[in-house]
Amino acid sequence: MGWDAELAIAAGRIDLLIEGVREARGIAARRFARDALARGLMNADPGAVSEADRAAALSLKVDPSTVAAASAPRLPHAVAVPLVARDRGVGFVRQVHVAFDPVGLWVDEGWLDPTARRALGDALAAAARVASPPRELEQYRLVAAQPAALRRSRVDGPSLAAAALASAVSLWTERPVRDDTVVTGAVRGDAVLPVGEMGAKVEAAAAHGATRILVPAGDAAEARRRAGEGLAVVPIDGVEALLAEALAPAEARVHPDRAMDEARRVFSSGWRGYRWPTVRETLSRLGGTLPEGRLDLRVEALTRLAAAHRHLGDPAGSLDLLREAEAIAGSEEGRAAVPDAPLTYLFQHMAMTHRQLCRFEEATESAARSVAIARTARLRGELIKALGCAGLVAMSEARTADAIAAFGESLEVAERHDPTRNARTRAYLIEAHAAAGDEEGARTQAEAALAALRDAGEDGGSRESWVRTSWAGALLALRRPDEAIAALDVPAVRASLEEEPLPGLLARRHLGVALAEGARPEHGFEILAASPVVHGRALEPHLSFLAHLNVLFEARARLARGAWSRDVEGRAARALTHVPRHGRVEAFLGAALGEVRAQLEAGAPDLDRLDALLTRCARLG
Repeated sequence: MGWDAELAIAAGRIDLLIEGVREARGIAARRFARDALARGLMNADPGAVSEADRAAALSLKVDPSTVAAASAPRLPHAVAVPLVARDRGVGFVRQVHVAFDPVGLWVDEGWLDPTARRALGDALAAAARVASPPRELEQYRLVAAQPAALRRSRVDGPSLAAAALASAVSLWTERPVRDDTVVTGAVRGDAVLPVGEMGAKVEAAAAHGATRILVPAGDAAEARRRAGEGLAVVPIDGVEALLAEALAPAEARVHPDRAMDEARRVFSSGWRGYRWPTVRETLSRLGGTLPEGRLDLRVEALTRLAAAHRHLGDPAGSLDLLREAEAIAGSEEGRAAVPDAPLTYLFQHMAMTHRQLCRFEEATESAARSVAIARTARLRGELIKALGCAGLVAMSEARTADAIAAFGESLEVAERHDPTRNARTRAYLIEAHAAAGDEEGARTQAEAALAALRDAGEDGGSRESWVRTSWAGALLALRRPDEAIAALDVPAVRASLEEEPLPGLLARRHLGVALAEGARPEHGFEILAASPVVHGRALEPHLSFLAHLNVLFEARARLARGAWSRDVEGRAARALTHVPRHGRVEAFLGAALGEVRAQLEAGAPDLDRLDALLTRCARLG
């Protein structure tokens, strides 16, 4: 049957998807092909999309944030393996790697059949005989480097075993996997045994651009018959030969503190080009290699890994990781080894994760613990962030007085600590004062923040966009739509509307609502409705929810202007499917969610019920 768009996406064949866009004829066909290319880029393995293919995608008008998401580097312990879609008779190459999984987030290995799972268990046991794992062997498992790509696939047989063994040894010894090599083979004891579908696997390796394929010695003759001139077939008969050919020489071990410094740097880049999947894997790798005695670094690595899971739309998994970190810190050894800085950081992220799960009592308690630790330890920088967390939790519960107090103290500390870096704190205060109906307080903070940015020469950047977006939201709450439009009509905000999911999605909401209430309603409707198209493909579930929440604001604006239609009804119904279902979210949203959903099925919703739902949904953001 050959290739189609869905198989090309699953196989990571960006070249075929680019060709599909170029050959598409007609508006509908071209739109479908471009969407398939965007999904392919989002599901590509790290480091697998060439610079030329990324440039081609940009030239074909694929969203830049989607293209940027495909620029993440390959993990050093990822192994390229050939897989075969038997119903289509074609092979393709995907990356897999052994992940450190202390709380069982990857236990549901639905893409592996029982034979494959047993073979992988044997392979990890064999790897542990060669290189001792830093943690218990049960805390490691094989995962797809891009899990979404293989979610609907089923891998059977033992052919991933050789790759799993190589990845595990690479992780535990810090010997990187050769990036020009594809690996296939079963493992039994110290032997590498033949596997099936060799012809399709060799052809897949060649199409992938590999220069070497490692195959069991018993399959070498067939592999050579199918290999072209650019692909070297390397026969391997045992584990020792496998590791010698698959792994590069060991580099000098990086000191754990320097490894954590690098992980912090990678973490700070998470929102640039949406690199949270890479951040997650980097921190997982670090957590699985840190020395047993460095409980301080282990707690921080688990905390940052938990934050990455939350940003990827998995707050429940995030909470499991945070509880594991809390257990380590609370152990007898942990109480002596883990200092206050990683502890206050842990409870900040505990607060934000509980908040996303709508567990507000636990969120308030965690934020208070973070504040208390930071204050007692005189960690001024962490105290600023801890108070900010407390304020955000209070805002989610509509406790505006408590939010103003927390943000106000955070600003006071920030002014003493570094007065040039407090734009975000003032932005939160703007929103809190507006929620309390305090126009003077909100305006004072907005003017002070913008003046400070001008004095520091930072106006025109993302921090100005944050301040202006918060101020525009405040002006809308204070019934000043014309002023809100003026506040947003600057280059910094215009750039964020297209390039930055945050604050871009919030700026779109405020600008669209303000225009819809004024003399240009159609333009406002369009800005709101376009949110999922502009940012949606490159967003994790929570930000995708915010994008579709803008569609619900469009529905509300059209309903208020008497511009309801079946198209609006359909968009609003689809947008409701993006409302989070984790934790206690549905209970927090209350009866309004079910009522609006039922009303949409019957036609237009009631404006008051839609307002009630939007008010609560906005607090989740």
